[in-house]
Amino acid sequence: MKAEAGASGTGRLSPLPSGYWDKLTRPVRRIPHRLRERRFWQVQALVLVITALHGTMEATEALGEHEALSFVPVSFYFIPIVYAGLNFGMKGAVPTALWSSALAMPNVFVWHEGIQRLGEFVQLAIMVSVAIVVARRVDLETKQRQRAEQTSASLSLLNEIGESLRHTLEVEEQLPRVLRRLLSGLSLEATWLFLEPDPPGDDLLIIEEVASGASAPGRLAHELHGRVASTRGTVAESRSVAVPLLTESGMLGSLGATAGETEAISDEQVELLATVAHQVSVAVENARLYRQRQESLKSYVRQITQAQEDERLRIARDLHDETAQELVGMVRHLEQLSEAAGPALAEPTSDLLKQARATLQSVRRYSRDLRPAVLDDLGLIAGIEMVVEETNGRLSAGARLKVIGKPRRLEGPLELALFRITQEALRNVEKH
Repeated sequence: MKAEAGASGTGRLSPLPSGYWDKLTRPVRRIPHRLRERRFWQVQALVLVITALHGTMEATEALGEHEALSFVPVSFYFIPIVYAGLNFGMKGAVPTALWSSALAMPNVFVWHEGIQRLGEFVQLAIMVSVAIVVARRVDLETKQRQRAEQTSASLSLLNEIGESLRHTLEVEEQLPRVLRRLLSGLSLEATWLFLEPDPPGDDLLIIEEVASGASAPGRLAHELHGRVASTRGTVAESRSVAVPLLTESGMLGSLGATAGETEAISDEQVELLATVAHQVSVAVENARLYRQRQESLKSYVRQITQAQEDERLRIARDLHDETAQELVGMVRHLEQLSEAAGPALAEPTSDLLKQARATLQSVRRYSRDLRPAVLDDLGLIAGIEMVVEETNGRLSAGARLKVIGKPRRLEGPLELALFRITQEALRNVEKH
């Protein structure tokens, strides 16, 4: 019911769409800034007041016969002209001076003649010249101040972006924040980043940030990225620009931006975008190299561990299949010799038989410790349980050990290392 009422116009008014107010006030924002300031109109009102005062003094002959004072009314125009120059520079001082001269012309032609008229013209010319000199100096200082402020803001922006990229290895997670910072710091309409996948073959990573009320770059961003990929250089079109992310190993992608409808991308902004692109490319390359190195180290550790386990398995098999079997044969012969020996050889033969059996048990234990078959057949927990049971067999009744856990298969170096540590720990328990 509420939806129907709103649709028919009798319910609550729906909110304005995003960006509607910006579009409505855009014509007003296009008016020059100085025309929207109160000081500008105060200057013009002062010019009109001085013009009215000038005309009144000339019409009433307030100066009387003092011809030397005839230049005083025109001199009052210096006040609004200098004030306009100090506040608006050349764009404020020169128009004010010309308008003041135009307003003073009727009085010059009506109330003065001869040398006085010539003096009035000279004074008006001096007035315009002073306006140009003052305004030029003000414009120069204003440009220098703006350049210094812009440089400081650019350095602050670069430092902030560099800090955000320098202290993390997950660079891809920081890239949206970098684009938002560029969007606000450079007053842009949209920014985007195209990043080649790692490893190759995956989808292209595309990140876009758009100002409130603006539309996404969409097709334009893809076109600029394609041109950047083919030329390996900066590409500019209309209000948009895209710069490559270049490294020694190649191009990682592109960084692009679009200015507002009434603005254009400046050379300083392009240079700043190129610097940010360099920071991003270095951070992305370093993060990828670090991940590749970590993967290489893991692969190296796996290969070393696998080689060690293969060697342990080979030695364990050799002990079990060769050494242990030879000891078994020796024990059998010693048993036969013990049965056939007389009373004089019974004790030496019995000692040799015990020693041979102990050696056989040690060889079998070494073979099992090097690579227990239970690890491959039943998993890590079962292997530890086997070691615990063997240890419990040699401990007192009050010092029994127990393993609680879910059986799992032997999966890698971690399980092997845990098994070796458990073996060593149980041996220390048995000793103490």
